[in-house]
Amino acid sequence: MTWVSHSVVTFATLFAATHNVFIAGSAMLGSTLPDKAEDAVLRLRHRSYFHWFVLYVAALAFLWTPEVLSVTGLAVWQAGVLQIMRTFLFWFFAGALLHVVEDAICGPVPFLHPTKRATVLPRLFKVGSVGEILFVIAYCAVLYLIAGRG
Repeated sequence: MTWVSHSVVTFATLFAATHNVFIAGSAMLGSTLPDKAEDAVLRLRHRSYFHWFVLYVAALAFLWTPEVLSVTGLAVWQAGVLQIMRTFLFWFFAGALLHVVEDAICGPVPFLHPTKRATVLPRLFKVGSVGEILFVIAYCAVLYLIAGRG
């Protein structure tokens, strides 16, 4: 997926699930991390170390507390700056993990080893294609319909 598609799909997914702009926005920012990190930090072949889901699962396990799942966010704001940062980072890395899942529907991603890509989900479209745009529009429309009933 392109970075715009990652941002839109991630924000829409988490906003529909939580109705919380802070959570959805934090995840949206994290949804570009795997590509940005590979480009800027390591200049690696695309979809290698920073597209390995294990990194983000480990980060989420380290940062998890019951408060990061707060939908209202009120408890987080009352807890102070450290809890706000922890919550932001949790959802930021959740967005990075969603990036990997989103990439898996348009090509191979690392699965068992960070430098060995494998096809783990059916390829639905090519990156940057009209199919990607139609997928994003349809996905957001379905989320809107589902969220409207909740």
